Amino acid sequence: MQTRIKAVLDRVDTDARYQYGLLALLTVLAAAVRFYKLGEWSFWGDEVITVGRASQVFDLGLSRYSVSRILAYFAFDWFGISESTARLVPALIGIITIPAIYFPVRRIFSSSVALLTGGFLAISPWHLYWSQNARFYTALLLFYTLGLFAFYLGIEEDRPWYLVLFLVLFGLAIQERKIALFLALTIAGYLVLVKVLPFGNPPGLNLRNMLILLVPSFAGGLGVSWIYLRDPSRWLATFGWINNSPFWILSGIAYYVGIPILCMGFAGALFLLLRRDRAGLLMSLAVLIPLVSVLALSLVQYTANRYVFVSLISWIVLAGVAVREVFLGIQGNGRILVLGVVLILVLHPLGEDVLYFRYQHGNRDNWKAAYAFIEDRKAPGDLIITANRAVGNFYLDDPLIGMDSLSQEDLDGNQNRIWFVEDMTAEDKWPWVHRWVNRHAILVANFDNHVQARNFKMRVYLYDPGAVLTSPP
Repeated sequence: MQTRIKAVLDRVDTDARYQYGLLALLTVLAAAVRFYKLGEWSFWGDEVITVGRASQVFDLGLSRYSVSRILAYFAFDWFGISESTARLVPALIGIITIPAIYFPVRRIFSSSVALLTGGFLAISPWHLYWSQNARFYTALLLFYTLGLFAFYLGIEEDRPWYLVLFLVLFGLAIQERKIALFLALTIAGYLVLVKVLPFGNPPGLNLRNMLILLVPSFAGGLGVSWIYLRDPSRWLATFGWINNSPFWILSGIAYYVGIPILCMGFAGALFLLLRRDRAGLLMSLAVLIPLVSVLALSLVQYTANRYVFVSLISWIVLAGVAVREVFLGIQGNGRILVLGVVLILVLHPLGEDVLYFRYQHGNRDNWKAAYAFIEDRKAPGDLIITANRAVGNFYLDDPLIGMDSLSQEDLDGNQNRIWFVEDMTAEDKWPWVHRWVNRHAILVANFDNHVQARNFKMRVYLYDPGAVLTSPP
């Protein structure tokens, strides 16, 4: 049995036609999953922000330019604005990521690890989710991860042009989102640890390459952070409030990455570290530094588990290494254990994908259904008050009132019928509005979307001054 499995792995690692055939199948699988129901889910708040910025990207200045926004601008120009066209670019980038990461992973590890990585990523629920969001995260992940691999190959093979490529990719990632700075921390940690731990010095660890890395990185980092260094209040205004606990962040990451991938990734990291493998050290830091940084930052400022999305491919690569070593080390009736490992790693994400498509409405708020409900029932003169006016303006032609602009006097004594659309943030942000609605209005529609321990609350209330209140006070 062991001989046959080794022969299969040898074929995967040596037969180019076999490799490219499997890679093509994985890419088709990724495309099928990412295009399925692409335009069915409702926009949510951040997507509407992205649509607005991408629509006027060339009017916002160079600091706002990014690959994903520019491509989205042309998608809107050619096809118009809709849920599907807004998500077209993230989906395409998500699909392209499968073959794009195959080649550097094959070069650093092996073809079998590269194919395992592509397979796990193709069905990853977290990657699927961001591939079907009008956001920048798939582009960020692609540039971030390719930059990580370019750095490793440049420093490991003493190839300066790979380090230049790293700087370009790092810059593209920074333009997508500043959380790409985790990559700089990862590389800094790697350069320190290879000097102090018994991993040996990479061939490219010399003064020339350090200057290539450090001089542009320092200048670029100063340029990116100068606006906040000059005026720290800008950072505090956006991120200076605590919204999550470390436990909530960690549990969310475990859910989105997937417990099986996390466990196998941890095992793969430990295996490579014990072998004093420098690629394993870099991949281990690539998963550890964003995770620890976000957990620590959650104690003092705004954070979200999506900030750790940049480490997803690194987790999957480490899991792929672990799976390959399990296959290589199998003996006798161990085939049953191999089957169990494969089933867990494949069926768990597939099960989450089924829930995502069939029961969890794409794991997001169902604003579209709430506004469609109101559209079918509203009368002339009705007011519509919402927790997110930007999303409402996309789905309704009527003028909407945001809860953030309300006062008590606006509601007390009002003789118009009023529709209220309340999401999961409304009660915490505007508690007095929530109390007023519960006392004076009737719940007429519930579009709550339950995703594991999280409820994407979406409820429609109607205040009718001429009706008798029948719901409990």
